[in-house]
Amino acid sequence: MNDTDKGTILLIDSDESIITLLRDMLCSDGFEVQECATAEQALVLPLESFRLIISEIDLDQIDGYEFLERLKDMPLTANIPLIFCTVRDSENDLIEGLNLGADDYIVKPFSLREMMARVRSVLRRHRYVPVQHVAPKAFEFKTLKVDLSGHTVKIDGAPVSFSPTEFQILSMLVKNQGKVFSREEIFKEAWPGEAEVSKRTVDVNISRIRKKLAQYGANIVNRSGIGYGFID
Repeated sequence: MNDTDKGTILLIDSDESIITLLRDMLCSDGFEVQECATAEQALVLPLESFRLIISEIDLDQIDGYEFLERLKDMPLTANIPLIFCTVRDSENDLIEGLNLGADDYIVKPFSLREMMARVRSVLRRHRYVPVQHVAPKAFEFKTLKVDLSGHTVKIDGAPVSFSPTEFQILSMLVKNQGKVFSREEIFKEAWPGEAEVSKRTVDVNISRIRKKLAQYGANIVNRSGIGYGFID
């Protein structure tokens, strides 16, 4: 791999001084870097596009452990490596992080040389293939089937009627299982080119979709202050 194709590393930490140290270190080695202060901000990003994630554990609302669990639960991101870079220095924290699937665990303060060596070590164990999206024509979740080409939804083999707008929103969510979209993002997807109206418009359509999926029990979650996502 040449230095121009090293990929992008996501940094999640509310400490701007740590972000600056890591960003400067990684950029000087040829990586692109994206930064988030919270896991909530990270979860609305296309996480499958990152080559590596470096995260603090002590984060507001969603901590690093829960973020890692969500990362591993989503098929598109289950193999994205993650390094915890954290103030937590107990053996129990280290063991919990590794048991959850972290690829390495580094305690602050840290040596930049050691950090870079650990980053390279983790990346050597994970072959990097730039994401190439091949959109599937249908998504199946147990008894729920969403056929994108046929614009149909079935539960236990029985068709369920969705309006074009409802289907557009549902398709957006199931294609990105586990990712949370803001109301603004959903509005732009379902009503392209239209002037944005009340956020209530999105809420009403989500409510209708939830009612139609109630038989299946699908969980369209509402992350307060963020938006909606499909969690099977």
